[in-house]
Amino acid sequence: MANTKLMNMCMIMDKHHQRVVAQDKVNGNWTGITFPGGKVEKGEGIVASTIREVKEETGLEVTDLQFSGLVHWYNDQTHERWLIFLFKTDNYFGELLKETHEGKVFWVELAELQSMNLASGFEDYLRLYLSDSLLEAYGVWNDGGWGEFGFS
Repeated sequence: MANTKLMNMCMIMDKHHQRVVAQDKVNGNWTGITFPGGKVEKGEGIVASTIREVKEETGLEVTDLQFSGLVHWYNDQTHERWLIFLFKTDNYFGELLKETHEGKVFWVELAELQSMNLASGFEDYLRLYLSDSLLEAYGVWNDGGWGEFGFS
């Protein structure tokens, strides 16, 4: 049976200053500017895992998460699936860390974010975060690389 990996990501917004928390990931396979998030641990809920990952990677505690979409990657050779649940919130408290083992963490204006060194494909994730009508992005990958990617 194929393996399914569950992951999460959260856009933390400061609406008053039109900015978001960004992370410059330097470790792992996916480097560059992204939002905080990570893997769902065994026995853990999707929302609870998102709250935990945000706390670990930013120092902030978040509440009132709103679902922003799903990114579904499928490997057409191994039949492995990656499901990335996207959330956003403007309810947070605590002090933002400057850096973690993942990389630097900082506030950035949303308008400036798209011109930064984004992680590969992150601009597609942003489309889900910023759209009121898109709910899912779907892509295919295999040993030959990353293939088609679409939205619905």
